[in-house]
Amino acid sequence: MQKYLPLSIQNVLRWIRIKTSIPLYRQLPLDIPLSMHIDPSNLCNFRCIFCPTGDKKLLSTVNRFNGMMSLELFKKIIVDCAFMVNKTGKRLGKLHLYKDGEPLLNPHFIAMAAYAKKKNVARNIGVTTNGSLLTEELSSELLRSGINTIRISVEHSDGEGYKKITKTFSEFDGLRAKIAFLYNENKRSASAVRIIVKTNDAKLSTSDKNRFVSIFRPICDEIKIDSLMGWSSSDKKDFMMGCAIKTAMDGITPLLKKTICPEPFSKCAVNPDGTVSVCCVDWTYATIVGDLKKQSLLEVWHGKAFHDFRMTHILGKRDSLPACASCQYILGFPLSENLDTQAEKLAAFYSNNEFPYKNR
Repeated sequence: MQKYLPLSIQNVLRWIRIKTSIPLYRQLPLDIPLSMHIDPSNLCNFRCIFCPTGDKKLLSTVNRFNGMMSLELFKKIIVDCAFMVNKTGKRLGKLHLYKDGEPLLNPHFIAMAAYAKKKNVARNIGVTTNGSLLTEELSSELLRSGINTIRISVEHSDGEGYKKITKTFSEFDGLRAKIAFLYNENKRSASAVRIIVKTNDAKLSTSDKNRFVSIFRPICDEIKIDSLMGWSSSDKKDFMMGCAIKTAMDGITPLLKKTICPEPFSKCAVNPDGTVSVCCVDWTYATIVGDLKKQSLLEVWHGKAFHDFRMTHILGKRDSLPACASCQYILGFPLSENLDTQAEKLAAFYSNNEFPYKNR
């Protein structure tokens, strides 16, 4: 049996998982999010042409806070998570320690991951990084931190292509060596950490994709080529670089226009300043529903602002929300997360329960 499955086989396995998963509407209402992002840093050392964080001029138009999360605030948020876990008897499925920036820029990242692991708030703790800051020491610490999944975004298959995409980085061979060390150290220490290497199809040629796969398949546990992702407020910039989204996030399901976005019902994201966005693609901070410097996670998840946001989607008024009106991310959700067919039931339930989760 091959050690690394072909991408086509990976897609088949994804389809099996999709067919056997429980539809989201059958799980609602949720006492605790299915998954959650906490952003250690919304700063980045890359300026990728398809990412809003890399466009300083664009960010200035929305006056976004830019900085890093303090370790004190992070611990407070994890304590909030632990309280919800203890109250409901349920854990987060996934805790993602990234959102808008490069998480390893935060000098407290290892301590953050270790604290989240210690508090046992999620079944899987993951990070996505561009990998450029990895050193042998940091890689070893990362593998021991309690992280379950390390996903490395590789932006091209050679140095010249890297510089065009990131505008700041071209050390392709050095990056490959860093990833190889991480992978080999992981195997040497018999760690259970899963290392995923992925790239975005930013108009890559067939030879670029083949080169990417041949270089990185031997030094990772899983390899992926993703379509470019449409962000919220996509009217402000063509984040797709003129490309069209072809399939949903699972890589299988055809795109389906939707009225109700599943994100507000199943997930949330905490920005470095402690504000809570409804979803992980809210780069403008226009969907803020709470502030964990002043509130608990329980209060925000069950609160009026989040409830009103959900109702706006249920009632078919998503276009009244600036961040959501032109969001392309909504197109990519798989059929298992489609809530449009349940709009009438959801409307009746939420309308009769101002804060439907509060007393559950």
